[in-house]
Amino acid sequence: MNIIVKTVFGSRLYGTYGYDSDEDYKGVYMPSKESIYLNRIPKSLRYNTKQDETRRNDGNDVELEFYSLHYFLKLAGKGETAALDMLHASEDMILLSSDLWKRIVAERHRFYTKNLAALVGFARTQANKYSTKSERLNDLQQVIKTLEENI
Repeated sequence: MNIIVKTVFGSRLYGTYGYDSDEDYKGVYMPSKESIYLNRIPKSLRYNTKQDETRRNDGNDVELEFYSLHYFLKLAGKGETAALDMLHASEDMILLSSDLWKRIVAERHRFYTKNLAALVGFARTQANKYSTKSERLNDLQQVIKTLEENI
């Protein structure tokens, strides 16, 4: 596979990882000439060490996803947060980089858009995710308080 870039992603990119966080990586690859000629370019190639889909990821799990160059450019053009996060990853988060990636990053401002649909969708997902966690935490604190009062 002709890798254009491989970067740390997820909680490790954002600095929010904990002892039980999995390892996430994203990348971009150049499809083979054959797949381009035959118009059979996969949007992405994925690898995940987790075998049991019924359990959550933990510190032993590794997830890796490489976007084909054409699909990555499409995501970036739509303002998708994954693509923009990759374009703005700091140098210490870039594990492998090519001259092509450096040229793409130098032109990343061309992907900025006033269409905030992708960003708003991401923000809503995160707000729902964390409000649910917050509600659970509040419920747990109430249970603890009730137990402490009655013991």
